[in-house]
Amino acid sequence: MILKLKYILKAAFLSQLLFSCTERSLEPRPEPEPVPIRLFTGIRTRATVDVFGDTPVCVAYGVRTGQYDGSWDGIATDNEIRLMPERYYPSDGSALYLRGYYPPAPLTADGRLTYRLTGEEDLMLTGEQSGSLSAPFGESDSQSLLYRHLLTQLIFALTVEAEDTGALRVRSLHLNGLADEVTLSLAEESLSPGERTVSVPVYEAGEEAEGLPFDGNKLTLPGYVLVQPSATLTIDLVLSVDDDRTHDREYRALPVRFEGGEGEGGTAYTVRVELPDPVIPDPVEIVAVATVGRWQEGDSGSGELVDNRSAETEQ
Repeated sequence: MILKLKYILKAAFLSQLLFSCTERSLEPRPEPEPVPIRLFTGIRTRATVDVFGDTPVCVAYGVRTGQYDGSWDGIATDNEIRLMPERYYPSDGSALYLRGYYPPAPLTADGRLTYRLTGEEDLMLTGEQSGSLSAPFGESDSQSLLYRHLLTQLIFALTVEAEDTGALRVRSLHLNGLADEVTLSLAEESLSPGERTVSVPVYEAGEEAEGLPFDGNKLTLPGYVLVQPSATLTIDLVLSVDDDRTHDREYRALPVRFEGGEGEGGTAYTVRVELPDPVIPDPVEIVAVATVGRWQEGDSGSGELVDNRSAETEQ
């Protein structure tokens, strides 16, 4: 009888132990702490990398390369992008594919952006980068979002073949051939200009202003214009020779010829116009020649966006 009781107690103990283990195994495991995504960035300008200063940017995201499900807003400062709000790596360890673009714009379901151009805005794009919990985004070029310029930058310099340039002034200079609208494909990393082109003022003196004087026989106009790559461009120039506007010399549709054949995106050119002495009657052919120069920094304004919000992907 005592032996039988021992077996009963032993069986009860084992049963209780088994129940206790089963109960513990059914308890939910604590969720791992989410890991925030930290992104590093810069601006690649002809083999140098510059930094941002509190600049709004966007970052397209997806779970497959070249396919983007939406975009995140961020602020780029120095060499880092702060996502707004904070975003996290997938907890299952899967990879995220990211590509940055500037300026912010609505992203369509097929991964395209549309901008209107005015000659002032700068369009920039990064290569695609992937990151996960086990292989996070980092500071190296192969792990960060480095922005590159997509448009062609033009600076204008004039030379006049005249001995006395004291009375000469540039009243206006307009550039013809800027695309009114461009579409950027993120997956293809390509810009497609619309059919319509516009004329933009590079410089225009007011009604009461004299215009820009020459320094000797040379003049570099202030500022720059940003145009679509491979654009066909012409220049309209008005030159004053005295105080009487009826004596102004007008040079219309001067062709712009690019070193290398056509203007390349992300490249700066100095457009040089050599003018004959204004007192010499026409007609000497004048051609503006664009040669590669140094990219100019400064406030480039912000693009006017075409409203694609009806097609915007849910974020």
